[in-house]
Amino acid sequence: MNERQRLEWVCKITGELFAQDLSTEKILRTVLSMIGEALEIEHGCMLTFNNNGTVDEGVMLSTEANAESMRNFWNLLLTRGLIGYVYHGHRTIVIRDIAHDPRWPQLPTAPHIPQSGSAVGIPLKKNGRNYGVITLIHPVVDYFSDEIVHMLEAVADINLAAMRGIININSRVINYKETRYHALFEHAIVPIILTNLDGLVIDANQQALQFLGYTRDELLRERITSIHRLGTGPIGQDRYASLRRGDAVEFRSTAWKLNGDPIPVTVRARRITMQEQDVIEWVEQDMSRQIEAEQLRNDLTAMIYHDLRGPLHTVQSSLSALARQLANYDDDNLADILQVAVRSSRQLSRLINNLLDMQRLEEGKAVLKRKQTSLHYIIARAIELVQPMAAEAEIKLAFNLPNELPMIEVDDNMIQRVVTNLLENAIKYTPQKGRVTLYAEAFEDRIRISVQDTGPGIPIHIQHEIFDKFSRVKTSGAVKGFGLGLAFCRLAVEAHGGEIWVESKDDSGSTFSFTLPLKPLSQPVIV
Repeated sequence: MNERQRLEWVCKITGELFAQDLSTEKILRTVLSMIGEALEIEHGCMLTFNNNGTVDEGVMLSTEANAESMRNFWNLLLTRGLIGYVYHGHRTIVIRDIAHDPRWPQLPTAPHIPQSGSAVGIPLKKNGRNYGVITLIHPVVDYFSDEIVHMLEAVADINLAAMRGIININSRVINYKETRYHALFEHAIVPIILTNLDGLVIDANQQALQFLGYTRDELLRERITSIHRLGTGPIGQDRYASLRRGDAVEFRSTAWKLNGDPIPVTVRARRITMQEQDVIEWVEQDMSRQIEAEQLRNDLTAMIYHDLRGPLHTVQSSLSALARQLANYDDDNLADILQVAVRSSRQLSRLINNLLDMQRLEEGKAVLKRKQTSLHYIIARAIELVQPMAAEAEIKLAFNLPNELPMIEVDDNMIQRVVTNLLENAIKYTPQKGRVTLYAEAFEDRIRISVQDTGPGIPIHIQHEIFDKFSRVKTSGAVKGFGLGLAFCRLAVEAHGGEIWVESKDDSGSTFSFTLPLKPLSQPVIV
């Protein structure tokens, strides 16, 4: 589902629930059935609880086979599994892979009992009390994305409102757009502000009022520019032009509370129609925690650089001295052990240098040391470093390089680390007896280098984030790591004025490619 389809679906559920008087059981059954149909859910359950914590009502998807066994299954998840965690924790819980998550209990093997996939539990809560839990299981690992979870949380709010008789729509004609905004606008967990096309605030949800410290009357007298002051975000002189055209925009800015406190935010704005009036919707996301996390990561990078680089240099010097001492010592086993230690120290050195360069590049510091370099030389150095790793993993390295490639002005050490990272990444994700191929091709204004593997491939929905820091492919048996290698590659390539991307399909391998301009930019790119 795209965003519009999700909103229309939530609207449809709202209409179904409030178009007629329904008992609690019918409300639960209606919601669960519509969720199952829309999201292709095979196993689902909704429970409500009395004040003393005992189960009041419970329904399962009508497609469930072996009802008695399934009741026992859901009871197990209540007493020592996902349902119990959600009920007692008063929060949404997503289990990305039930086969490998310790929160998922051991279950008997049976055709109707799910053994793999992903699960989510959504609480039906209001004013500190948990009235019930929606539990869903899907056979696909990592199926419940943030967008789906947010949609389900909105449905949970609507479900609870119907159960408690908070909303009575029987007495009026249902307008789907108004219903959508009653459900999603007022009950949204993020601050939302509505303005007219000139930026005057005309409405705000409760989260926005709490977030900014305004009363509703105070906020309705303001303009959006008093909340996002000029110069705090990428809003030009004609800042509403793109929104008037109907384009959605997203930018980072600073929101100012009524008391003057600044809050870093990501703002998503778009033009919508409400009650036959065109308005602009501004969704605010507090970035304070993310920025604190980024700062902690930067501090970690600095700590690794300052605290580990010195001792590592000593280790490398000692290994070099030991190699000289053992040069005439005839013991192949000892020589092999020494080479393993040398390779590992070099790999650790590259990781530390990558972290340091990433920090400098993100801070906009020019760290490139350009010089005219042979691309063949860069590739040869990278191959030399990864050859032992490929041999140990029984991976065949293949090359498709033209005999001549033009000289290129780059930071040869940094680009060599990019090629090395891509080759190592391909080797890690390629099964034994697989193949990793490196290609290079020169064009009129740029050079393209590609690394192709025969691994499991990368799902399309995460390809856009694979180059982000600490982002990794989440699959069963995935290689462990911190998700820094590809982030460094992106920063290094973009600092040279190039581009990097991945082409992949599930179960058919991946091809990582990057380009470098033959004519360097007059100034380094700030990323």
